[in-house]
Amino acid sequence: MIQTQGSEGKLFTGGISWETTEEKLKEYFENYGDVVQIVVMGDKTIGRPRGFGFGFGFGFVVFVDPSILNRVLQDKHTIDARTV
Repeated sequence: MIQTQGSEGKLFTGGISWETTEEKLKEYFENYGDVVQIVVMGDKTIGRPRGFGFGFGFGFVVFVDPSILNRVLQDKHTIDARTV
């Protein structure tokens, strides 16, 4: 699941795999434009992305240019064999 947050170029990425790292997200989304920040919300006790017990995690991607979000939202995204 991909959602935007305001006009600041911030993108919510839900449904990511526990194997997905910040590096993998950055590498994937840099195909759309310059990325300022990537955050994978992690559970420090188990060392995997936090996912509320559903078997998947979530994170955020922030682009330099907020207008890039329009292109990102038009596409379907699969990262580490998970549709996000």
